[in-house]
Amino acid sequence: MPANIATLNGKAAVALAREPAWHGLGTVVDHLMKAEEAFRLAQLDWQVEKRPLFAKYPDNTYGQVEAFGIFRTTDHALLGTCGKMYRPIQNASGFELIDALLELADGGAYYESAGALGIGESVWALARIPNDFTVAGDDPHRTFLLFHTRHDGNGSALCKLVDCRVVCANTLAVAIGETGAELRIAHFGKVDEKIEAAKKLMAASGDAVKALHEKFDILAHRVVTKETFLATMDRLFPEAEENVKAGVIGKARADKIAKIADLFASNDGNATPAIKGTAYNLLNAITEHTDHFVGTDKTRARSAMFGTGEWLKAKALNVILAATANAPEHKVLYSKPAAETAVLDRPAPPTGMADYFSQN
Repeated sequence: MPANIATLNGKAAVALAREPAWHGLGTVVDHLMKAEEAFRLAQLDWQVEKRPLFAKYPDNTYGQVEAFGIFRTTDHALLGTCGKMYRPIQNASGFELIDALLELADGGAYYESAGALGIGESVWALARIPNDFTVAGDDPHRTFLLFHTRHDGNGSALCKLVDCRVVCANTLAVAIGETGAELRIAHFGKVDEKIEAAKKLMAASGDAVKALHEKFDILAHRVVTKETFLATMDRLFPEAEENVKAGVIGKARADKIAKIADLFASNDGNATPAIKGTAYNLLNAITEHTDHFVGTDKTRARSAMFGTGEWLKAKALNVILAATANAPEHKVLYSKPAAETAVLDRPAPPTGMADYFSQN
């Protein structure tokens, strides 16, 4: 099945709020779901059980081996194998953990998606963090709380703050690969106590969302000058040592920076006028370049999901914060005529770096 979504009881085991996924599978509802609804619609209302495994020997006798099977109790499907010390973490525990972290004592509806992959060996639940925010009063930023566990004996259960809306195997990999507050719960020892500890630790995750909001808001109030733009590029994309010694600018680096400058000037077609010319606009340009213009479609997607692309975007946030620490204040927030002259009417960069700031 596309996207590796599990098929249970003849249906795709995924539930989605408001927006269908690219794969067109699962049950879509027009509202954020409560835990009970997401649990049921995603067909996760089953448990797993660890059972001993036996081998048949040449003399037709049977004996227990030093391994155990992880079985779904509803249909006795074998989801994976594990060792003696392994402790299952049930699907319901993930929803209970999210509800506890979001303090949903009133049964609030916050679930964006939930589902199972493969034959059910991988399960996730994704809830919207209630305190969504906008930058510059106009650019929405959503944050989710992800729970993921496996029933095949591999990996730990995970509770993590993410930006990616999980709808399939690929987007789950993206979310797991993001930088952000997280806690892993090993399938060993006193699992229940570990889950209780996770509730206490991840309860502080709201502070991480708040900190991110504050950083974005700071960037939205800073104007990018030619100097801060070039300082950011030098930190993120340093010139090759041989080019520095020769006093020349590498074409690949020049092309990359020129493209980022074009994206910065465009401001995504000026979709959010209030941030044009700001450090937040520059962060968005670097993110867009990383996700859409680096390498081939295949390598670009993999980099953005799992590797250097995600690392670069995280680094860019802190580099821009540092580079623009003494930048002019952007005072034209929340109005249509954003800082049109912040960068675009400044003199062209030095020879060999022309057109970094394209004119309208």
